[in-house]
Amino acid sequence: MKDLSISNNANTTTPSKPSSGHPRSLSSAPKFSLPGSQQTDDYAEARSQVKHYLKDNIDSVQTIAEHSNQSTQQFVTRQTESIAEFIDELVQCAKSGLGKAELENKLKRTIAAQLKRRSPSGRYSGKTDAEMFDSAVRFLPWLCPGSDSTFSTTNEKHIYPCFVELINFVAELVVRPPLDQQPTSFDEYPKQLVRSYNKTDVKPDNAEGRHRVDMALKCDALSYHDTSNDGGYGEDSFRSSKEDLKAKDGRNGERPNYSRIFAVIEVKPNSSDANMLKGFSQLVEYSKNLYWNQHNRRFIWGLVSGGSNVKACVLGPNFLLASRFMDVTTAEGQLELIGFLANWSFCELPKLGYDPTVRFDLKHLCFAIDTVDNNKPEPAQTTYYLRKIVVVAERVFGRHTRCFVVSEQPPSSDGDCDTSADILIKDAWPEVSDSTEDDMRDESKLLEWVSNGLAGRSEFEGLYPKYINGGRMQIQDAHGESVDETTRTVLGETVWAQLGELPLRAHMRIAMSGVGEPLKLIKSIPELIVVIYDVMRCHMGILKHCHILHRDISEANILVRRDSTGVHGMLIDFDHAISITDDGYAKHAERTGTVPFMSVNNLEDKPTKRTA
Repeated sequence: MKDLSISNNANTTTPSKPSSGHPRSLSSAPKFSLPGSQQTDDYAEARSQVKHYLKDNIDSVQTIAEHSNQSTQQFVTRQTESIAEFIDELVQCAKSGLGKAELENKLKRTIAAQLKRRSPSGRYSGKTDAEMFDSAVRFLPWLCPGSDSTFSTTNEKHIYPCFVELINFVAELVVRPPLDQQPTSFDEYPKQLVRSYNKTDVKPDNAEGRHRVDMALKCDALSYHDTSNDGGYGEDSFRSSKEDLKAKDGRNGERPNYSRIFAVIEVKPNSSDANMLKGFSQLVEYSKNLYWNQHNRRFIWGLVSGGSNVKACVLGPNFLLASRFMDVTTAEGQLELIGFLANWSFCELPKLGYDPTVRFDLKHLCFAIDTVDNNKPEPAQTTYYLRKIVVVAERVFGRHTRCFVVSEQPPSSDGDCDTSADILIKDAWPEVSDSTEDDMRDESKLLEWVSNGLAGRSEFEGLYPKYINGGRMQIQDAHGESVDETTRTVLGETVWAQLGELPLRAHMRIAMSGVGEPLKLIKSIPELIVVIYDVMRCHMGILKHCHILHRDISEANILVRRDSTGVHGMLIDFDHAISITDDGYAKHAERTGTVPFMSVNNLEDKPTKRTA
């Protein structure tokens, strides 16, 4: 593309100073810094995690975001192919060797002819031909090496505007299908529009630390969807707080906000091993902010670009999956990248990594959280209303434990909640067995056994959390059937089969009664003695009457509870507990626990028979 230079200049601002602020949308969350925010080498931990969790060159990563309805996905595939053909026609124009004026005219004619054969979906107005031409001029140098003498892939800042415009160009075409491929059912309309923020090399709002992301994507609910009863697809689906609900993004020049970012994109000048490791590490580091700010994130998407080679990534509790390279200078690579962008716009909310059972309730202006009791013959769903966030997911890998104080009744019109019976919801992704019946580590079952075993024993009242409901969460499979929500069902069989002996994790959510305070809020030595005595007495009662061994009694799992009778201790977190035999031996011996409190035999991994 002779002398057709990039229209928008690269952002050359310098990194901002470190910030000690905390995410504004988490005013009720505990005030502590994200891990690693004070380290000299901010990416040391992230690099280590990448080397441990990365599964590279995975085939069919795109299938994770495919629509569960096969007919709808076939429609999406046809849309993807039509967009790729449109862009390839523009690429061929850019490679034609025409002079600047002649080339501009040909591009304008091509775009006008293509858009004339397309019709906006629903009430979407769409960009003008001139705006689409401006976008094409910006992204074509990246797709056509050598067509613009001012463009260089060795300068990653040159890639930013190209990538932004390509993504937004595709988004525009997603909602403007060809006239002969118009939607015939509601499912064939895109659920949301995945676009790039225009600002690049920027520190997002609600960030912890000084880091700047290269680019960021967001999801916008489309206006033709009914958001009054949207089943999780309204504008509130991509909000994470009441404060964020008030924020409106401008169409141009909007600033990324971690409470709304869908995915982070990291760009490197080439795809060397060192650059890709750096890109993956930055993606991991920045994605912590997404979990920290967004309480409804199950897993996270991301993109890492090394020059013209792009990888799509999925970050979950115990994996970082990376696709094979998509070379955007080839028709095949363009088709694959467009396929991801199109799938993200059409797929259901869970396929994007969002949890529709944790949603912002516009009517009551608070979070609504669902639990499912799978320990009963007929699973039943219960909805609770958020009062306070007490634990946020602060890491990319691990259990992703979140804890919420909730009420059974929504807040009144003046914002007051029913506090007569506080309930705690624990949400996590622990390792599990394939079968729920054989899973001896199921915390919901263990907690239910404890609650039943100590029922009527007043001496233990208030010393342990009482099980209300909960268990493994459910998702819909491709056939519309409810199945356990595990890392296997999230990724799908095609991807899961490539991951070797990856331990299975399941999404667990448990509602329990009994809310306490951290042990650090103890006020005196006598109070500490009372609390520790209560906890040990409770543990012995659970062992004697329920045959349950806790195995992780540590300061983090001891709470302080105050009532009219004084101060009491409370033993929590039974996610490492096991059932033991009548003669006191552990049925499933494992090396587990919190390191400072583990037994010598556990620390030295001795083959000693584990007893209570």
